[in-house]
This record gives sequence, structure tokens and C-alpha cells, in this order.
Amino acid sequence: MNKKLAALTGAIALVGALGACSSSSSSTGAAATTSAAPTTARPLSGTGTGTLTLNLATGAATGDFTGHLSPLGAETGHDNLQFTLTGASTYTYTGTRTFVAANGDKLFSNITGKGTFTSTTGRSTEADTITGGTGRFAGATGTYTDTISSVVISTTATTQVSRITAAAHGQIRY
Repeated sequence: MNKKLAALTGAIALVGALGACSSSSSSTGAAATTSAAPTTARPLSGTGTGTLTLNLATGAATGDFTGHLSPLGAETGHDNLQFTLTGASTYTYTGTRTFVAANGDKLFSNITGKGTFTSTTGRSTEADTITGGTGRFAGATGTYTDTISSVVISTTATTQVSRITAAAHGQIRY
């Protein structure tokens, strides 16, 4: 096992790209076909909780979450992330997120974050860029910031699982 990634056992899994919810079905975060340019700016905010599973050997992680994100309402999501240690207790990560609204409409975003961790907890902040969606979110654009905290709930020789809580604030156009 990579010694640097083994240090992640501390709590990097916190990253919870879960933001206020995480990504789902679309692991690419690719934008959907757009019709007209989005013109109405709306606030985007909400909270979510979920689980992040980190591969300690590769730094790859996935997150699944539920929450409430305005303007989606109740939602679920999924993240695909890649973590990189940048110091003894610091890291960065990138990835994609898919939110799924109760009616099935999806919202995609790209994630860039950084954080700190201890052996049992972590905190991170990420800047997310909305890249499109489906249904009413086709062609959506915008940005939001996620503030994330995590607590490690289990660790094996190869995997760490953390419970994530997140809050998102930003703006969306659709």
C-alpha cells in the first residue's frame, strides 16, 4: 500500500464531495444537450449527508448522499473523486457529481476541493462548476461552494469509509 495514501486512513475520506449532496448516475458529469442559453439566475443552497468510500491504495473515492438542494428539492446523488495528498494532513481532490431530483431530473457538476484531516475527522471546501443536466436543468450553468465535514466510521487495510455532512451555497442558471 502506498505510504502516502495510507496516511489518508486518518480521515481524508471526509471530502465528501457530497457537497450539499453528491453525484449520481452520470459518472462523467458531462453536460446534457442544451436548447437555449440559460438566462435566469437563481440561488442554489442546501445540505446533505452521505457516505464516502476511499480506496487507500489509489486515492479513488465514491460518495453517495441524500439531502435537500434548492431548486432541486429532495435529492440524491453520487460523486466520483480522486484524492491527492499534499502534506502530512492536507489533500486536494477533483471529480464529478450528479444530483438527482425527486422527479428524475439530473444536475451535473465538476468538483475541485482541498482540505485537512486528522486520524478520525476531516474538513474541506470545494468550488463546484455546474456543467449541465437533464430535464429542466438541460443547459444549466453556475457555480457553488461546498463546506464539508467528515467522520471516519470504518477502516480496513485498503478502504476507508466516512460519514459526510455538507452545505452548499451558490448560483444556478437554467
